[in-house]
Amino acid sequence: MKEDASKSIREVYNLNLASIESVENDIGNFFLDVRKLRDEYNTHLEEQRIQNNEVLNNEFIDNNLSKINEKYSMEIEDDSILNLIKIDQSSLEEIEQNVYLSIRKIMEQGIKEDDIEEAKKQIIREISERSTNPYNAIISSEIGENFIKPSLFLDIGATEKKRQDSIEAVRDVKNVIRKDQIIVRKGEIVNPEHIEKMKALGLQNPILHFQNMLGLFFIISLFILLIGLYIYTFHKNIFDDTNKLILLSIIYIAMMFVAKITGEISGYLIPVAFASMLIAITIDSRLALWMTFIISFNIVFIFLGEINYMIVALAGGLVSVFSIRKATQRSSLTRAGLLVALTNIFSILALGMMHRSSSQIILENCMWGVLNGFASAILTIGILPFLESFFDITSSFKLMELSNPNQPLLKQLLVEAPGTYHHSVVVGNLAESAAEEIGANALLTRVGAYYHDIGKLKRPYFFAENQEAYKNTHDDMEPSLSALVIASHVKDGVDMAKKYRLPKAIIDIINQHHGTGLISYFFHRALQLTDPKSTVINEENYRYSGPKPKSKEAGIILLADILEAEARTLNSPTSSRIKNLTQNVINRTLENGQLDECNLTLRDLTKIKDIFSRIFTGMFHNRVEYPDEELINKLKKERSQGESTNKKSSETVNQSEENEKNTHNSNEINGAKKE
Repeated sequence: MKEDASKSIREVYNLNLASIESVENDIGNFFLDVRKLRDEYNTHLEEQRIQNNEVLNNEFIDNNLSKINEKYSMEIEDDSILNLIKIDQSSLEEIEQNVYLSIRKIMEQGIKEDDIEEAKKQIIREISERSTNPYNAIISSEIGENFIKPSLFLDIGATEKKRQDSIEAVRDVKNVIRKDQIIVRKGEIVNPEHIEKMKALGLQNPILHFQNMLGLFFIISLFILLIGLYIYTFHKNIFDDTNKLILLSIIYIAMMFVAKITGEISGYLIPVAFASMLIAITIDSRLALWMTFIISFNIVFIFLGEINYMIVALAGGLVSVFSIRKATQRSSLTRAGLLVALTNIFSILALGMMHRSSSQIILENCMWGVLNGFASAILTIGILPFLESFFDITSSFKLMELSNPNQPLLKQLLVEAPGTYHHSVVVGNLAESAAEEIGANALLTRVGAYYHDIGKLKRPYFFAENQEAYKNTHDDMEPSLSALVIASHVKDGVDMAKKYRLPKAIIDIINQHHGTGLISYFFHRALQLTDPKSTVINEENYRYSGPKPKSKEAGIILLADILEAEARTLNSPTSSRIKNLTQNVINRTLENGQLDECNLTLRDLTKIKDIFSRIFTGMFHNRVEYPDEELINKLKKERSQGESTNKKSSETVNQSEENEKNTHNSNEINGAKKE
């Protein structure tokens, strides 16, 4: 145990400030000698110019440059010293400043004798970041490598004392700690005696560990509180949705782990844009902007105040949110990744210029920035489908996939209930235009309209749009039974949607698109066929089971569904009649209370009325009557016969005129002969 304790003690090194001061003095003297030599060199150049003697310059170089290396025990090439003498004054000052500051910084950090080679590599990197051009960086690095010296020296006395203290500590607990003895049991309260034993055995101090964890807990709690306040204040619907809160928490925590892992490679590789895009697609774009700020600030704490990483992460994250805000294709994520990469390059380049970093460092950081952008896009594309499925998220990408006519339900609807399919497409176009006009989710509205009547697939020929013109199945049924069959298509649609795993938002629209409305046709028929004295008709038996529309999208679809059905009954669908019908449908629906729970305002309803009227007027505009094909052929035949008759008459007239002309000419010739 004593031997283990002795080996576990690290050697004690002390920072030698005198060594640092000595190196700084040497650097100062070196550049002082360089300036003196510079003046002498310029004087000799002037003499050489006057005497035109090249040998004079070579002798000066041979005699003086080597003295610099000998004086400071350096191994710098004569050409390098000559270049140092020849450069302009500002470059010389920059080189001196770079060498002085870089060596001071690295030596103050501490350099052991064994680490001198690594320190030389570090001095090259440090000088490269400070230099304004590669030429100065090369000269500065060569000088810096020669001046760098160890600054940490082994303190033998302190090390030995520390080892003896460790051995003594083991001796103190030797009698109280036996082999295989339990130091502290699980769940037992830790007392000072336990702590002393753990210290003696070299175990970590649990109190210090607890303090670190407590501080980290407070920081994380602060950020979570800020996020919660923002969501509660500006996104109450998200705050009430447990599913989305859990998803947001998972993305936030996962991003912290990813940041810690990728940050070990490079801080510019942290894919904050990945979290930003996921939140924007699955939850809300405005919330994604806020979360981008929070996550970027967290990076500063993770990497101890490295603000450059935060700036690049923030810029890339914000650009990613803006680039996919209205995206409807998964290929848009690739474009977003490219924009993030370009933004990262721009940010890193700007920061590198501000800090006067070397081109090599900037290029390397830009490479990590580009990789960051594409990694963000790839991660988002790969993880998004799982989040959509597991958390039942209705993203715009999912909706676009569901709107494809090749989807099994839509294909089945087209084949088995073509009238319902056409009706759904018309309702979808109507509802989408109205949703865009009032700022609702237009894509969700259109796709919800496509699927709102899929329950009719169970009994398609019980619905008028799918029936043959000469046959109505309901003619032989009781009105109450007909109403029950008609109302059941809502429940059948919900069951079918769940079977095909449609998103909850679509299922809600299917369930709510009739509200608790009255099936008026069969209710009216029941009133006509039933004797009021003998039978009481319960109106509730002729109503849909509900619930009423809970969202603007469901409310718009309810109105479009009713209006599309009633517009087909207009005999002469003029513009004024269509407007009156639209207004009557909206007024009647309002009076029945079907729109009480969907947050549609009177202003919204006015806009909906105008857009519905405009679209229906275009759909039912007057067309010229096309003539019958037989009539066209008859007119063509008569026309051709008339043209033939006219041609013959014309030929007869022309022949008569020609005969008369010939007769006249003959008479003239005969008269001339007689004369």
